[in-house]
Amino acid sequence: MAYSVYSIASEQPFLRVLARAVLAGFPVGDASVPLSRWTILVPNRRSARSLQAVFLEESGARSLLMPLIKPIGDIDEELLGNDLPEEGIAEGISPVDQLHAILALLMQWAAGNSDSELAQDVRDSGGQAFALAVSLQQLLNQFETEDVDVGLLKGVYDLDLAGHRQNILALLQVITRDLPAQLRKANRIGPAARRNMMIRLEAARIAARHHQGPIIAAGSTGTNPATRDLLQAIAQDAKGAVVLPGLDRGIDDAGFEAITPEHPQFALKTMLSQWGLTRGDVQALGPDEGLRMALLREALRPASVADDWSFRLKNKTAMVQEALRGVSLVEAVDRRQEADIIALRLRQHVAGSKGKACVITPDRDLATRIAAALRRWNLSLDDSAGEPLIHHGRAALLVLLLRSVEEKFTAPSLFALLLHEACSFGLPQGEHLHVVQALDLAGFRGLPEAEGLSDLGKRLSARQVALGDDAHAHPMLKILSAERWSDTIALAAKLDATLTPLRNGEDRPLAEHIERLLHALDTLSPPEEDVSVADESFASIMQALAEGSHWHPLLPLSKAQHSIVNALTKETLRPAQRLGSQLALYGLAEARLVEADLVILGGLVEQVWPARPDSGPWLNRPMRDTVKLQLPERDIGLTAHDFAQAFGHAEVMLTWPKRLAGAPAIPSRFILRLQAVMTSVGLEPKEQLDYSLISVATQLDAPRRFSPVARPAPAPAITMRPTQFSVSRVEKLVRDSYWVYARNILKLVPVDDQSGDIDAALRGSLVHQALQDWTRAMTQVPKQDHHALLLAKGRENFAPYMDMPEVARFWWPRFMRMAGDFISKNETLTASVVTTQTEISGRIEFAVGGIDYVLTARADRIDISDAGALRIYDYKSGNMPTLPQVKSGFAPQLTLEAALARRKGYAGLPTGAVEDVAYIGVGGGAKPVEIRSLAEKHNVEEEAEKAFAGLCFLLAEFQKPATSYIPNHNPEKQDDVSDYDHLSRRLEWQLQGRGL
Repeated sequence: MAYSVYSIASEQPFLRVLARAVLAGFPVGDASVPLSRWTILVPNRRSARSLQAVFLEESGARSLLMPLIKPIGDIDEELLGNDLPEEGIAEGISPVDQLHAILALLMQWAAGNSDSELAQDVRDSGGQAFALAVSLQQLLNQFETEDVDVGLLKGVYDLDLAGHRQNILALLQVITRDLPAQLRKANRIGPAARRNMMIRLEAARIAARHHQGPIIAAGSTGTNPATRDLLQAIAQDAKGAVVLPGLDRGIDDAGFEAITPEHPQFALKTMLSQWGLTRGDVQALGPDEGLRMALLREALRPASVADDWSFRLKNKTAMVQEALRGVSLVEAVDRRQEADIIALRLRQHVAGSKGKACVITPDRDLATRIAAALRRWNLSLDDSAGEPLIHHGRAALLVLLLRSVEEKFTAPSLFALLLHEACSFGLPQGEHLHVVQALDLAGFRGLPEAEGLSDLGKRLSARQVALGDDAHAHPMLKILSAERWSDTIALAAKLDATLTPLRNGEDRPLAEHIERLLHALDTLSPPEEDVSVADESFASIMQALAEGSHWHPLLPLSKAQHSIVNALTKETLRPAQRLGSQLALYGLAEARLVEADLVILGGLVEQVWPARPDSGPWLNRPMRDTVKLQLPERDIGLTAHDFAQAFGHAEVMLTWPKRLAGAPAIPSRFILRLQAVMTSVGLEPKEQLDYSLISVATQLDAPRRFSPVARPAPAPAITMRPTQFSVSRVEKLVRDSYWVYARNILKLVPVDDQSGDIDAALRGSLVHQALQDWTRAMTQVPKQDHHALLLAKGRENFAPYMDMPEVARFWWPRFMRMAGDFISKNETLTASVVTTQTEISGRIEFAVGGIDYVLTARADRIDISDAGALRIYDYKSGNMPTLPQVKSGFAPQLTLEAALARRKGYAGLPTGAVEDVAYIGVGGGAKPVEIRSLAEKHNVEEEAEKAFAGLCFLLAEFQKPATSYIPNHNPEKQDDVSDYDHLSRRLEWQLQGRGL
């Protein structure tokens, strides 16, 4: 039977050539047939809308009765009319409900296979169960789309092999036996199977000559068997025609026969072969191909026949240069610069042309960056790909709500939820944020993690009561009004009432979870009269999930949430298409058959464009070949065809970055092949790249003048300078006087970390408190019980944090290791000691240059020997100062404590000699306990007096008006981090000083 098959060259505007041909009577040769009788099938909805616009332009009419233009996969009952089977066609289950049905069957399988380790993982981990269900659905869709019998799966596994294969077979039975049975019972079929069925019914209707009027299928490569059957029926119809996109009619027979799945012509070759046609049987529609496609043909020539490039391209330099007219290749430093370059090129296009420009890329991160870069010129893109619904409106708020429930209401998760712009509990947004800030300060910072939301309210009330007696309370807490405290406690109560019911761990229907979540959302963010498009879409998705709840297994919310989040992620929020928009952004599928004056192909990096082929977790390559399933390289061929079609436009820019995510990036194989052809004809690499926009992009954010900030050196009035210091604060004055300026003069006090954030300071305080408690109680137990007592005191202090993995698995084992070594070494330390005191406060007053000063200290431990001598110790759970640092004055804490003791600064202690000062390292590491004693090498009292004299000299220096407070002036501690580094803009002046 005769076939009517045509091809439009890649350089030609596909839809415009097609519209002109149809207006001239193609394919019936009769232009008098009304357009309304034509049926035209195109690859997607965007190309259908674009074809309508082209028809209107080409006809020159102000209005036009259009042909029936439909996407090729949207065959429905209305189109089939009387050709539907008498028994009808079962409704297709939605992809989401299909996934949930597979998940339910997986959970049933796991419940009945308690001995299987995989089944145990499925039962315990909602995430793993859901991931398995997704992979099974993907496999099922591949089989249905490619018309492969799912029953063949069993044959590719050998039951006599390892036990994990039996698990695989059992799981595959979910989609080969159990799911079809469940769908038949509900009179449903899979979505891909139903689409294939509808397409084949349409093919049968056309083959039976039941179709009236001309019918054209245009732009499809026939990648799926059902689509090829429909195209074949149309090609064989007396009034039908199939128009292929960019069939290579010029490649030699050997090259065409060598085409593999990675080649752009593979799908077209497969379809023609199935129909028994050659390329000679395909007619050209519109002008034939030009030099651009001849160049690309050589660049993408199959590897097995590409060894004769030097012969084929000999003396073709002029041809290659002519073919590259209008093509520019740009290699950017990174993705950010690539986005800037593309935005610049679009800006140039808008300034100099009224034509359309588009960016084609599969890289959504690059697309987002381009859109952001264009906003500097108030330009916007018509983005066809859209964004996942989950990033917008109530959907985004729901994700934060689910995360907060999953993390058991940790401070960071609650804070993120409360800060969302839609969350206000019905209060004005500004008022709500003030209360949230108060809750963060009073309830989330400086306290251990709350046991629950009800505990949070109790803690707030207790903290308000204790605030007056807390000398260390943050100044911001002290200025909170009684009304603000009341509002904060009320917010905690609202959170408790709204969120705690979601913690129920019982198995429930998905619809119940959705009802509870929506109720919580309505409390957090009361609905408004004006509903956004995003929130309308969100409501529709949640309603569909609730209506399909019977497909979903009964699960606790902690596991069911994966299904909800997945549905919101899969739903895309697309802005309304702006007709006449000059700039557009397309993904690869949306870009098929587009028409533009300038086309930019961005993100041309290997494993991005084309993507890495993935055969999935179920079938390896031999298995896929056994069941006649397409190899994953076919997707590379489809991507290559998309590249070839876009490359045919008159003006094309190809861009890629040298680095991606901080690592070197490999340019796409399409770029490498193209550059290889250019090099083979004598074009040097520097001649291949366009550098014109790179320098401009580099200068986009460069300041007109660069005046690096100098290291700050504030010198406040003498009367403002502090006169009271603790020994630890003296060390700050020595090492980083700017810290003293910010804390004591500017009165800036950092807030504590949010509860749940553990750090070295917390570990140090727990160890110190345990040692202090042990010291006070050790005289009450026999010496042989000292070790057990220290462990007991450690458990008491660590208990509130033991549910944190870092504390339980690292901090506590180190403490236990330290405890044994400490008891052993402490026996030596206390051999001649009669009294041990802990946390002793000291204070002296003295004058320097006529100004009175106060020096205070709080010693971790002071031992008094039987001779009345003092030994002063300081516990360090982290890094300890070295003895040279102590002697040089960079670590004066212990020597100043000794100076205090010599001046009767500790009330109730004898005025005897200071025999030793030492640091006791209690980190529990390789050396569980380490003692650094100053008395081993130096005279302690001499060093104490030297330290006090050094303090007096330093204070005298700061009495000079010119003496300033400088950040981080200790050359040995240039990498130390300060709470005030951001205030001093440290990185700016420090990096500038290093020439960076």
